Amino acid sequence: MKLSIIICLYNTKREYVKKCLSSITKSTLSKEDYEILVIDDGSTEDYSQLIEYYKPTYVKTENRGHLASRLYGLMIAKGDYVAFCDSDDTVSVNYHAPMLKKAIKENCDIVINDWAFHSKNGKAYPKEDITIKNDITLENEDILNYLTNAQGKYHSLFVLWNKVYKKSVLLSAKKDLEKTDAIMERMGYSEDALLNFFAYKNAKKLSNIHTGYYFYRIHDEQSTLVADCEKRLESQIKSMAKTINTMKQNATKDQKTGIDEWGKLMSRVQYTTAKSLGLTQLEDAIKEAYGVDCLETSRPCDEVGYIANGLLGDSFDVVDGMLYDISKRSGEVSVNYDKKDTYVASVIDYMNTQMGKNIKLDKKADISIPKRKVSLTQKLFHSKLAYSVGLRLFKKGSKIRRKLKAKL
Repeated sequence: MKLSIIICLYNTKREYVKKCLSSITKSTLSKEDYEILVIDDGSTEDYSQLIEYYKPTYVKTENRGHLASRLYGLMIAKGDYVAFCDSDDTVSVNYHAPMLKKAIKENCDIVINDWAFHSKNGKAYPKEDITIKNDITLENEDILNYLTNAQGKYHSLFVLWNKVYKKSVLLSAKKDLEKTDAIMERMGYSEDALLNFFAYKNAKKLSNIHTGYYFYRIHDEQSTLVADCEKRLESQIKSMAKTINTMKQNATKDQKTGIDEWGKLMSRVQYTTAKSLGLTQLEDAIKEAYGVDCLETSRPCDEVGYIANGLLGDSFDVVDGMLYDISKRSGEVSVNYDKKDTYVASVIDYMNTQMGKNIKLDKKADISIPKRKVSLTQKLFHSKLAYSVGLRLFKKGSKIRRKLKAKL
């Protein structure tokens, strides 16, 4: 077994779970190369019949939180490499296979791929994100330096779901993590940063690739109740501050400088969120957690990776589905497609060069992949100018900011 894809599940909408599993199984991955592990973290309903069609290994545990589920999945994984996927997210058709191939061919401990936001109004990738914008190959101590020098500004570096890891590196990271007192029952998004910190610390080679997208779903139904937000934000403050301190305790002097700036960024983000929700009672907790004397609101540069978004078009799912169907055909296949569509062209090139397919470009072919279209409204709301103006005029967490975000 080459790759284990670990999906952690907790009371996720059933339709999202099906879409998640479907996107992984309808891909360029060879069936014999991977397994899917679904770790159900004590959901109140049983998903076993729902997911039976996709033939994953399904394990239901008591509710202990995402990190515990991921680490449990890691311990039972059979693959030499591991990828994580959240149960409400999806991937494009040519996502994991090229990452796995690159990891094996170039002996990479970590391979990063591109990602995008998925809202009800479309899909858009952050063009200015450092790993999407650049080609990266790092070795030894430069790997962890890269993470800490980024100062927490780029999600692509510290989230778990856009990467393929060598399992041995994650197991070493787990051991290092268990030597600390940092693991909390509910860590939220800080658990990604913490596990990745030790994975980067143990890795010998990291590289990235641009072959597809992991789609991070933005939920419309997320709770906006102040009582719920206060409890959640208070937990995030404690866990992220704990993560920052743990990283500093295990970092070099130069790395600590970047981690300190990461902590200051988090204090600004969490203070801005608390202020927008009227939760002024959390101000002292933020000061104490991050060791700052006075609090500042977020700066435009704090979100530098997300100021400019590239739109994937209204028909992206249709295009991706057609590419999957083409990948299953044998013999010579003639396809009419726009060579200027870099995503389509790259997937077809991968099929020809890495999968042994024989796909020809033919303007008169019966199989015609449509051009992806972007509406004028999307273009306006995804412009760098609109985003920059929105950051300056409207408070983080405000009603109008949420309305604008819903237009994405």
